[in-house]
Amino acid sequence: MRRHRLIAAAGAAVFATCLATASPALAAQAPTVAPTPTATDCTDQAFTTSGRVVEGRTAIPWNYFIVAQAGTITACLDGPDGADFDLVLRHFATGGLKTVATSSGDEDVKTLSYEGVPGAYRVELVATAGSGTYTAGVTFP
Repeated sequence: MRRHRLIAAAGAAVFATCLATASPALAAQAPTVAPTPTATDCTDQAFTTSGRVVEGRTAIPWNYFIVAQAGTITACLDGPDGADFDLVLRHFATGGLKTVATSSGDEDVKTLSYEGVPGAYRVELVATAGSGTYTAGVTFP
């Protein structure tokens, strides 16, 4: 496992550095202004990734990302038909990892929006029923 020492404080640069281990193609993308969350296939987000999660398990598409300034964080999850996946945004706070926003329900596509403060965040995907592949996306200031 490769570890990165975070030196820069610029949100996109640090996030791109953290993503480089998972997918070099993502590191080249620059973040954009946060769009209003809509039920799409998540490709309108600044950073996207795909994977697979099994029922009863949690997937963490990115270990964490750094938000350098306050603003809107949006996340999107496009899960398989018939499965029930939940989308969770967590913030690394002084007292530990805190859930700050969730999106659940029967829809295949879940979105959330959160007015965040600077800091480290993580997106989690919880497979409450069913298994399969997903596409996840995130955009932040």
